[in-house]
Amino acid sequence: MSKSYNVSTSEVATFLTCKQRWMYAHHPSYNLEPRTLGIALTRGLIGHSAMEVYYKSIKEGTSHTDSVALVQENLAKESVQAMMRGDSDKSLMITQLGLMLKQYFEESQWILMKYDLLGVENLVTAPLPDTDNINFAGRIDLMLGIAKGPNKGEVIPWDHKFTYNFWPEMSIKLNAQISNYVWVVREMGMRSRKGIISMSRYRENAQEKFKQEEVPTNSEMRDLFIKNHVVAAKQIVELKQKPTVSIENGVTRSTSKFNCEYCPFAELCYTEAQGLDSTLMRKANFRKNSYGYDNVLDVE
Repeated sequence: MSKSYNVSTSEVATFLTCKQRWMYAHHPSYNLEPRTLGIALTRGLIGHSAMEVYYKSIKEGTSHTDSVALVQENLAKESVQAMMRGDSDKSLMITQLGLMLKQYFEESQWILMKYDLLGVENLVTAPLPDTDNINFAGRIDLMLGIAKGPNKGEVIPWDHKFTYNFWPEMSIKLNAQISNYVWVVREMGMRSRKGIISMSRYRENAQEKFKQEEVPTNSEMRDLFIKNHVVAAKQIVELKQKPTVSIENGVTRSTSKFNCEYCPFAELCYTEAQGLDSTLMRKANFRKNSYGYDNVLDVE
């Protein structure tokens, strides 16, 4: 039996952005993530974890007040631990994040009135068309069901984003992640036509902190984005089946200010581009990728 491969939207996005970066994060010969994460990525990961704690607590029948208290207790512990390690910047960030999330939970109780909470951090998969052993895979932050009205029961994939500024309109409309989530939900036998990007803005002087934007889809857009996903996924799987890959296999560097400025592998890439041995750098600065897909493009 041939091995089955799961390919997420974020892995495809990484692959299309820079194949060298994809190799570092996803190819079996590297499969790395940084040991120390930047403050923005750390905020996104901790924020997503806090959202998960809150909504799972609510789903289990815990009250809103107690669920918020549980999140705040967890964040306070993380803040103290960061301070004890001498990381005052991280400790301050977590404290500020806790204040923002408390406000979010208070202002967003309408979500649980308008929708049924069907799932939290659901791992969803479905076979990709025109492939034999490749699945689409993703983890949906919230799966919500329309609670009443003519569209009752329709599933809404909901995605949390922690961002300095709200996304511009076209970045929302052309969001392949939501379109692909709608596609996989439909493949799983449920009704779905749109998703929601929920943005929490951490900029200190921001007047408006939270915004939820609907991302409508239609069959043409879903089919196009999945075809795009399939083309990239086939190339990804072909490369993963090789023990090592390099520029001879089409693994090229997309070097630009936009791609390199915040890339967690920039120093490693620079070292190897000079023809230097990166063994010690990899051992000291990186560990095996544990999250399953590229954090940087998924968690903002």
